[in-house]
Amino acid sequence: MNITPEQLQLTDLSIRLIILLGVMLLERFITLSASVHPATLFRYIAENLAAKVNRRNPVHQKLSGGISTLLLVSINLSIAGSILYFARYPWFFEALFLFLILSSRPLLSAAKKIEQSLDQQHKVLAREQLTTLCIRDCNNLSTMGIVKASIEGLSQRLVQSYFSLILIYAVVGIYPTLICATIGALARYWNPKKTLYRHFGKVSTALATIIHLPALLLTSLHLALLYGFSNLKQGLSQAKLWHRYGNGLLLATLAFALKRQLGGAVCYDKIKIKRDKLGNNTPPQLADINHAIRACKQLRNSYLSLLFFALLANLTLSHI
Repeated sequence: MNITPEQLQLTDLSIRLIILLGVMLLERFITLSASVHPATLFRYIAENLAAKVNRRNPVHQKLSGGISTLLLVSINLSIAGSILYFARYPWFFEALFLFLILSSRPLLSAAKKIEQSLDQQHKVLAREQLTTLCIRDCNNLSTMGIVKASIEGLSQRLVQSYFSLILIYAVVGIYPTLICATIGALARYWNPKKTLYRHFGKVSTALATIIHLPALLLTSLHLALLYGFSNLKQGLSQAKLWHRYGNGLLLATLAFALKRQLGGAVCYDKIKIKRDKLGNNTPPQLADINHAIRACKQLRNSYLSLLFFALLANLTLSHI
């Protein structure tokens, strides 16, 4: 049966998927610089708020962190809600909000710059560039350490800032996506691995861990589809030993897909933390950054294809 344009009626899910696909394609080619991105102002506000209330004993710091998280989530949600309520074309502002919170191109570019710096023997510059992907101490990292941290930081940040938010928006819409994006950003700004936020950031980090778990599991499954289910099977056993199961499964699956070793001890604020090694016993090489970038781009294409077929299925079912 042929469907004419006049008969075509879009459901809420179809509209969300169309917006999402459009923003995902746009974000591949256009990004805002940090100097004009609203996230820069938000980070400034979050860090200054923490500086004022992150005091006294650990219990008070944890409580202050929870209240601060609730406050900033409420502010962001109120601003977005007001704009969408009075907007004549709310779909346009939904697309704009998505464009501002989704981030894949800057992360992939950061990893590529690190690879280029190491290739040119600019190790000091590579360490500085690495701070855009992770918060661990980078000053004393060897070339192998920089490569390993780049791969780990890129893959995890891509899930947190891109894949997770895509899934949330596709399933439940813009308001939960904005809430989760705000919590995820605060979890990065107030990371408990930093001594300053050891207690203050626990609430936002715990919430972010729960929020990102479905995307971590689904992304690990996508890696298995792309590189073989044997990688996922081996990753499942190693992930049980990791401090966060979802992150451990993602890194272990990626490590086996690259046939390299990830994980191991890390330092935060000069405090060494021992962690299990993931993957096989072959240390990563400089070229593996490009291999990881390629894997992340394949994952991005996989999500795009999945959403496109979901849109086609929804359009078909809505007219049966």
